[in-house]
Amino acid sequence: MGFGEKLSMLRKSNGYTQEDLAEKLGVSRQAVARWEAEETTPDINTLLGICEVFNVSADYMIHSDYESDEDIPAVKEKSGEVKAVSEKGRQNMLIAAICFAFSTLCSIIGLGIMATSNSIPFVPPIQLIMSELSVALMMIASVICFVKYFKKQ
Repeated sequence: MGFGEKLSMLRKSNGYTQEDLAEKLGVSRQAVARWEAEETTPDINTLLGICEVFNVSADYMIHSDYESDEDIPAVKEKSGEVKAVSEKGRQNMLIAAICFAFSTLCSIIGLGIMATSNSIPFVPPIQLIMSELSVALMMIASVICFVKYFKKQ
């Protein structure tokens, strides 16, 4: 798709007439018509104005093989990096969830052993309260991590 086709498509999809766009850019309606017919091209400042009006990049407008800003090599590269970081974050979330769940299980088993052991005659209440609080916080953290991991993206 060439510059003229892109300009016409963007203009129409945003509900502008050639006159409306010309007014926004400070040019004549005939200039817009000539750009869309690909008889001429706008100067660099007007091109930047077009890009601002339609929120697209100049690369997208001038490269006929770009169907969207996503086709620009720099954007593709950054998109790939963002996806890789996102996937790594999901993996880390799963690892954290498993670790929290395992530590919660260990704490519960430890509390059970401590409660049934005859070798420890008395467990101070503050230690028991702190252990129970620790287990509760780990359970909450593991649930949050699992929910975040399985949440649809």
